[in-house]
Amino acid sequence: MGETSTAEAEKNDGTTLLLPSDTDILIRRDFAAPAGLVFEALSKPELVKRWWAPRSRGAIVSVEVDFRVGGEWRFVMRTHRGAEVGFSGHYLEIESPTRIVHTEAFDAFPDAVATVTVTLTERAGKTTMESLSRYPSKAVRDQVVASGMESGMRESMRQLSDVVLGRAGNH
Repeated sequence: MGETSTAEAEKNDGTTLLLPSDTDILIRRDFAAPAGLVFEALSKPELVKRWWAPRSRGAIVSVEVDFRVGGEWRFVMRTHRGAEVGFSGHYLEIESPTRIVHTEAFDAFPDAVATVTVTLTERAGKTTMESLSRYPSKAVRDQVVASGMESGMRESMRQLSDVVLGRAGNH
């Protein structure tokens, strides 16, 4: 039998990445936990700190969340090389525990703002998360894809799953 490469193993990690249109990136992942626990992990700063930054790339140094419609958020990680990488945005819609819509901007490209719609669908105690990022143009979307974001996103999604499953075990 042949060995599975790291890239192939990553593709089978339970997270799906799709490009449903010229401006969109869709991330989908299932969690063996109720939607409320996933929603908390996405919105509570003390939980975001545990999953957002891919550990192979660095560590989270700041999580600021004003979790209300109109509120702002900002997450900053420090890479292993010492660079700080920040993302920020505003909350546009919040429907607990099923939907969060927010903007997202990368500090290095503040004019390339995405609108991110996260939906959580619970069935029989399990939750499917879909995160749809809509970029201002195909060029911006393609630049994000070409940045290597997929491997970091997959690592963060595995970390998110660990946080959610850990909390599910405590309920």
